Amino acid sequence: MTIVSDSYMGFFLPGNIYERLSKFLDGDLDFPFVNQDEILGIFFLFGKDFGVKNDLDVLSAKDITRKTIDQLKREIFLSKNIGPSNIELIKENYQRRILQIYVEMQNSPAFEEREINKRISRDPTLLMYCYAHHISYHRQKCFFEIYDPFKRDQLDKKLHNLLLNRMVMLSYNVEKSANLPYNTLHPFVDWIIQNNTSGFRSVF
Repeated sequence: MTIVSDSYMGFFLPGNIYERLSKFLDGDLDFPFVNQDEILGIFFLFGKDFGVKNDLDVLSAKDITRKTIDQLKREIFLSKNIGPSNIELIKENYQRRILQIYVEMQNSPAFEEREINKRISRDPTLLMYCYAHHISYHRQKCFFEIYDPFKRDQLDKKLHNLLLNRMVMLSYNVEKSANLPYNTLHPFVDWIIQNNTSGFRSVF
């Protein structure tokens, strides 16, 4: 399995962001559904199931991070003129992506409303929209921090099955890590512990 297919993106802050996104997509919340004073945190996990095994995997993961950062920065730039007067443009972006997901899943055996809703609320493209559009709307900045594959002596034992030999990239909607009220990694680690019961498949 390649690093591309063994990677995952998600939110860990705010804690109820998936619920908010679902309500927004259902029309029960307006944009912005994250306040300006709230911290947004996203993660990109590489080697989710099988780990980052060699130097080639590390290079592949770092290439993905570079392309992802470029994509996010481009989306933030393209959204810079969105304000209260043209908020419908954001909704149109989400709606187009949702239609694409429906088309992609039409011939899938998992084509059930519950599975579709889960897929939509955790779709990487929609999550990147959510992150980029809020940063742009609130005129914020963001930073990225990349961690090389975690070694055994860097992790608490309870994190071995979750993060050992995995690479992680984190991003927050503040200019630099010094602007956070906590260590960059701590909220992500807390989230992954709280949401895990039996490995990554229960989290993701």
